Amino acid sequence: MSAADAFATTALTQLGRVVDEQRENIAAGGAMIAAALAAGGILHAYGTGHSRSVALELVARAGGFIPTNLLSIKDLVLWGGQAPESIRDPRLEREPGVAEAVLALHDVRAGDVMVIASNSGMNPAIVEMARLVRDRGVPVVAVGSLAHSRAVASRDTTGTTLFDNADVVVDTLTPHGDAVVALETGGYACGTSTLGGVLIAQLLVARAIEELDRRQVHVPVYRSMNTSGADTSNAEAEQSWAARLRPVEA
Repeated sequence: MSAADAFATTALTQLGRVVDEQRENIAAGGAMIAAALAAGGILHAYGTGHSRSVALELVARAGGFIPTNLLSIKDLVLWGGQAPESIRDPRLEREPGVAEAVLALHDVRAGDVMVIASNSGMNPAIVEMARLVRDRGVPVVAVGSLAHSRAVASRDTTGTTLFDNADVVVDTLTPHGDAVVALETGGYACGTSTLGGVLIAQLLVARAIEELDRRQVHVPVYRSMNTSGADTSNAEAEQSWAARLRPVEA
């Protein structure tokens, strides 16, 4: 079997398992999101490293909810006035205090909900964010790999992980180390954590929509900005929450 076929087979199997095995957790997370949105709250999303892709999947995209807000370490430069050089080290997520600085740039309050994505769930910028927002009364839906998290030690001073500080945990079922294709020269290539996380993100949206429909509550979703008239309709729909939403960079 080619490396491409091996990856496709493994990845598709993992995604199928996520749908089957994480159904209850996804339903719980979707219900939590729906409850916040139905009450006028905002869905915040946060991730570091490649897990930022999972958070980004929930925010300001076609088919996604309008009242969504992305938090990112990049915000320290975009909105916090720090020099670009200050965030170039990928190990910055290991530093205490980063999450607090990012959170200070956003209006996150009780009544909102936050999805935090992290494959390992071990770094302070992730663990700290979960603790801080829960202290504000904001529930956390965690998306990541329990297999990886259980195989490594937390870098947070509390010794806890993201998954210890979340209200709902949805497991991507990604193996320890992320990569899944064995190389003849040793080691592994081709990671699956982002694929699993993005699938979960969209399933959370779908579940939240189902719950909102059950409650007969309408929460607008974005149209693709590359369709006629979408810029105007999206901007109009954003008005109710505009003061609390940070625009996502191009």
